[in-house]
Amino acid sequence: MVEVMIAVALLMVVAIGSLSANSLATGTIVINQQRSRANFLAREAMEALMSVRAKSFTSLAAGGFHPVMTEDGWTLTPGIETIGEFTRIITLSNVMRQLSCDEEVCAIVEGGGVFDEGTMKARVTVTWNEVGRDKSYFYDTLITYWR
Repeated sequence: MVEVMIAVALLMVVAIGSLSANSLATGTIVINQQRSRANFLAREAMEALMSVRAKSFTSLAAGGFHPVMTEDGWTLTPGIETIGEFTRIITLSNVMRQLSCDEEVCAIVEGGGVFDEGTMKARVTVTWNEVGRDKSYFYDTLITYWR
């Protein structure tokens, strides 16, 4: 009788341990899937921005946008985009450069410089909720009028 109770107790410990490990593994898989999807959405938005820039840099303006695929390719539409549990926005801002310097291209400054019509700052932000906590991916770059 004692042996049976010990065997049942050991089986219970093994079963509970297996269920806990399975639950942890499943949670980790879901988190990794969310992060992979967020990374994909951020990269896709950056590629869309580069496509729009290549077609018409001069059409870009400061503000918040999201990419939309049309028959003619990517376009940028004002506002935040919601894709399932994710939100995505491309934020474009103007760039100012030092008034004078000894370089061919002066350094970027936050204020007190001259507006650079051929350069913009771009930030792609993707946000989502992961196990009750807000998470974000940011991709930053400078885009230029290079034609």
